[in-house]
Amino acid sequence: MPEFNVVSKVNFKEVITSVETVDLSGEGKASLIITTLNGDVRVYDFDREEKEPLNERCSIGNLPPLAAIGVGDVTGDGVLDFVMAGLDNVMRVLVYMDNTISVKATTPLGSLPTAIAVLNVLDDESAEVMVSTNDGSLRCYGWYDVALDKLAHKVLERPIFSLQPLKTVGMPYSRFVFGDDSGYLFVYQYADDRLHERGKISIGGEISLVATGDITEDKNSEILTVSNERGLNLHGVVKGSLERIDSIKAPNSVSAIRMGQFWNLSPARGQILVSHANSSIALLTVVGRRIIEEAVIKTEKKSTESLISIGDIDGDSRNEIVQAVGNNLYILDFINE
Repeated sequence: MPEFNVVSKVNFKEVITSVETVDLSGEGKASLIITTLNGDVRVYDFDREEKEPLNERCSIGNLPPLAAIGVGDVTGDGVLDFVMAGLDNVMRVLVYMDNTISVKATTPLGSLPTAIAVLNVLDDESAEVMVSTNDGSLRCYGWYDVALDKLAHKVLERPIFSLQPLKTVGMPYSRFVFGDDSGYLFVYQYADDRLHERGKISIGGEISLVATGDITEDKNSEILTVSNERGLNLHGVVKGSLERIDSIKAPNSVSAIRMGQFWNLSPARGQILVSHANSSIALLTVVGRRIIEEAVIKTEKKSTESLISIGDIDGDSRNEIVQAVGNNLYILDFINE
């Protein structure tokens, strides 16, 4: 049976506020990027054979605590950048170059940031940045020379707390999705210097998280929403309209989701990785039109939040799971036998 296996646990002095896995060199091996409560951003390489498996490549400190983060090639140089918005209401573009990480540009937002998505809405070389704030504003920025330039601004009826790109076969650009406390899931698109609503569907309950990824092998993104902390609702886009696939109730509050083609399963199908607040991680797949649980693991006895990222961090051509629970960082393998 499929199962998870903890291969490493590292304790940090500070609480970890975000974790990402990013291939900074373009060689197929991802590095770990973590942020901490005291304002550090650290980049690590992982070697499972070493007694101390994490080797710090570079770091930057004295930044405001993180409110939202996105990853993508914003500056258009072929290297992934980090877009971080802090509790000081300022958005920063951090770039990696020559084994150092530095702040390339800053953008005042005027209100508390709630979500960031880095995606390509213009079919150009560099990615754009979508950012939402707690006053209901939704802004789109593009990179211009040495700074972010605002391309569009829309005031929504309610603030949102999760933004994700929506990829569709035949579209060279991405749309994006989000939900709010009214229980609606929205599809939006940037066009002609404006942000346009392209569709919506009632989910019910307060939507706190949204994830996207191809899990049905059709090369289109499906959408998973979390409503009322535990409701998992899967939708697809069929002939331009949102269509429900399945819904289940999670056993505990959900704090993070990742969707995509992470491991080769037979028969072939994508995966949904759900991280619960109590530190349990569940692997879900879709068989027919039903969400099925494949494997589950719980890493700590007590926990109030669990963050995850997925990537090949040891260069073995298999993805590992990186989980942050408080000030502990776990590396997990997925074993499909």
